[in-house]
Amino acid sequence: MASGHADYVAQVVSWAERVPSVRGLIVMGSVAQIGTEDALSDLDLMIITTKPRQLRGGEWLADVCPAPILSWTYRSPVGGQTVRQVVYDGPFVVDVATTSWIQAALSGVAVAAITRFPQLRRVFPSTVAQQLDTWLEIARRGTHVALDKDGIATRMARSPGGVSTPLPSEAEFLNTVQSLFGLLLWQSKQLVRGELWMALGTVDQHLKQQLLIMMQWHTVVTRHGATETSYSGRHIGQWLDPRWSASLPKVWAGYDLQEAWTALFGTLDLFSAVANEVADAGQYRYPRDKERQLRAWLSERQPRANLL
Repeated sequence: MASGHADYVAQVVSWAERVPSVRGLIVMGSVAQIGTEDALSDLDLMIITTKPRQLRGGEWLADVCPAPILSWTYRSPVGGQTVRQVVYDGPFVVDVATTSWIQAALSGVAVAAITRFPQLRRVFPSTVAQQLDTWLEIARRGTHVALDKDGIATRMARSPGGVSTPLPSEAEFLNTVQSLFGLLLWQSKQLVRGELWMALGTVDQHLKQQLLIMMQWHTVVTRHGATETSYSGRHIGQWLDPRWSASLPKVWAGYDLQEAWTALFGTLDLFSAVANEVADAGQYRYPRDKERQLRAWLSERQPRANLL
């Protein structure tokens, strides 16, 4: 860690050692990886505590160092925890995720089980499995246990080593395909109504998430799991098939109705191409009849939208 990051972590550790309810501290992200951080790197921390609600308010930050300039919360993709982003002078940015001691303990057990027996992933509900997949990916890329009073942080942060991004079952594959189809219909409805903000600001984000999942699966099945993907599309240029990279500009639109319709069909075209190759490689069924029906529905709606 750079000196600024290391100094801040040392201050948090010093505070945490004095607080009985804080049981562990894990440094995540590029700061935890030697030689990968840069001047724009945020400091990502996970605090394991028996009293998560007491820490989520952020008042404890005053006991660590001078008060931050800015501070707010958002939802983490890992476990849905509340994350507090803190901005200090510089700017120096810290993201602090707070997780309960019980959840951390269960995650540690699940990580150990899936690492040893990958097939056990099928036992977990899909939402839990997706959260574990995200955490496994973070752990693979490097974590640093800065404080561990019970051994739980060490178990949770244990690197899964050679565990690759898991392939979907056929049911998961088909659910993602039909989810995207349904989202495209929802977006087309918003475009017909002239609800451009809703279409691009809300629905399109869900659409792109399904597209990203399918592109990640494609990377796994075509490269036999040898290439790791990144959650939220990070470093996508490093792992995505160049053919799909060349098509990405076609799936994004500016705040313009015609561009939004063009991007809608561009998203469907790219998703279809990627998903068909995933289906062939995984020997899954692909609902081509439903795609043809969807395209017909969308084409019927598009002219009416253009008359607005």
